[in-house]
Amino acid sequence: MKKHDRVTLHRERLYKEVWETPVFQLAPKYGVSDVGLAKICRRMGIPLPPRGYWAKKEYGHKVEKQPLPPLQEKSRDEVMLNKSEEELLHLARNRFSASKIAHKERQRIHRLQNEMKDWETSQRIRDYITAMHASGTIDRPGIARYLAWAEGYADHLDPTKNSKTEAPDCLLPEGTEGYEEDIFVVGNDARRVA
Repeated sequence: MKKHDRVTLHRERLYKEVWETPVFQLAPKYGVSDVGLAKICRRMGIPLPPRGYWAKKEYGHKVEKQPLPPLQEKSRDEVMLNKSEEELLHLARNRFSASKIAHKERQRIHRLQNEMKDWETSQRIRDYITAMHASGTIDRPGIARYLAWAEGYADHLDPTKNSKTEAPDCLLPEGTEGYEEDIFVVGNDARRVA
């Protein structure tokens, strides 16, 4: 990477940014952690908002912005990151993409859990119907009609008996359309399996 491609953080600009945006939200813009950005601010002699500052500001309380002190001998006016603007944009896109995949994975897990509950309930209803038939109480008035309704309800719940089991494309990670049968997602990482 060429030196002129790197991102340079300027003291006055960074001071302004950390008092306009919380550090944990600003850090991804520069491809560093919030702790890393706070360390950079300390090296540059930039005061950070104190604990509770953003909550007070959000609720309309008066908050004081600490002035930028004069540059000390130990402090730096500029810090150069070993990342170009292009790399930072790529990092931001990857993080966004990973969060979308994680969100879709949580949706798929939630759907699976709900379908398993429905399937278990449908199996319990069928077991109940079988027990009712075995007990001989089916001859009582209205029981046969009630059990027929219960069988229909069990079929309605059962994901193996209706079309709820089709996997919509919106629940699959981006770029995996057409590979539904060989996608395995672990955390934020989608992998194709043979």
